[in-house]
Amino acid sequence: MKRILNPASRQAQQSDPLPEQRPEQRPDQGPDQGPERRPTNRRTRRSWALSLGLTLAVVLWMLSGTFVGASRSTQPTPPSSAASEPERRMSVLVTESQASRIDREIVVQGEIEPERRVTLRAETEGQVIGLPVEKGALVEAGELLVELAEDDRPEQLARAEAEVAARRLELTASEKLGSQGMQARTQIKSTQAALATAEAELARLRVDLDRLQIRAPFGGVVETREVELGSLLQRGDPVLELVDNSRLKAVGHVPQQSASALQLGQAVVVKLLDGSRAEGKLTYVARVADPQTRSFRVEAEIPNPDRALGSGVSAELSIKVGEERGHFVSPAVLTLDDQGRIGVRTVDTDDRVHFHPISLVRTQIDGVWVSGLPMTARIITQGQGFVTEGERVDPVTAAPGSTLQDQT
Repeated sequence: MKRILNPASRQAQQSDPLPEQRPEQRPDQGPDQGPERRPTNRRTRRSWALSLGLTLAVVLWMLSGTFVGASRSTQPTPPSSAASEPERRMSVLVTESQASRIDREIVVQGEIEPERRVTLRAETEGQVIGLPVEKGALVEAGELLVELAEDDRPEQLARAEAEVAARRLELTASEKLGSQGMQARTQIKSTQAALATAEAELARLRVDLDRLQIRAPFGGVVETREVELGSLLQRGDPVLELVDNSRLKAVGHVPQQSASALQLGQAVVVKLLDGSRAEGKLTYVARVADPQTRSFRVEAEIPNPDRALGSGVSAELSIKVGEERGHFVSPAVLTLDDQGRIGVRTVDTDDRVHFHPISLVRTQIDGVWVSGLPMTARIITQGQGFVTEGERVDPVTAAPGSTLQDQT
């Protein structure tokens, strides 16, 4: 009797490598109970075994990662390089500075003017007949500078003198007759008026004669001369310019925000462009500001007995208005903080950086004087732009003319 096997049975038979181990069908089993049920159970067991194996593999894989992570987490962490290494600090170049007493000054630009300067003019008409001094000559007060021709002035003077004498005789006679009642009082008054007129003319001619000689009103230097011998002058024509430079005036204009600190008598130091210096006192402070510049004119008197200083030159006026203590620094050390304030960064005894707002007291060609720093300060001269407030740094004391690269 030929058995009919389903495909599952064939697959089971083909996949079974040991046919001798297959159990034989018993005679009492029917076609639906024997060989066909056993392969199905075996396949089910294999599927369960495969699923169980995969599940165990996944679980073991997950557990292995957990244990490995736990073991790694329980291992001591080696110390980091940052913790093992010492703190790294930025090196900055510093210089030791001690506060000094300085003058608080108001510095303005101005010029030098002579104490007195006048242009002499002709006060009468005439021809120049004498020039006893040359341009640039030093003259004394009252010294003759220019002489004009007299022309007919002496004759006019003599006539005026005679006229005065005649009028005086007339007045004497009128007064004598009046005392006798023989002369009217009006006639006497008329004679008195004629005498006064003659005397006035005589005085005018004498003054006009004196004006023929032009003399120095004060001692000084003949700066310019406008006439030569033979020049014909009219009343009011310029003759020469006389300058008194035995005393000079330093003139400048102070801004309105600084004018309140000025007082007469304050010391003034004047510096000229050629490097010379002079000292004086403040003698004038304007009370009304210039409408164009809103500044106040100031004048300082400067003695110049040897007349070594010239006038008309530019000058710098330094007016002392007080005293305070400050540090002299290079403009290169000045910096700004986050608020835009100008200041200086210093290093304290704990090597920490601090910012100090400062005020400019005085400026010079090679540096500035500032206030607002401690009496003794370690000022950062190089590297101040790369550090912040409170940061600890490695300060390197600067040698004269050295840089941070030279010190490191």
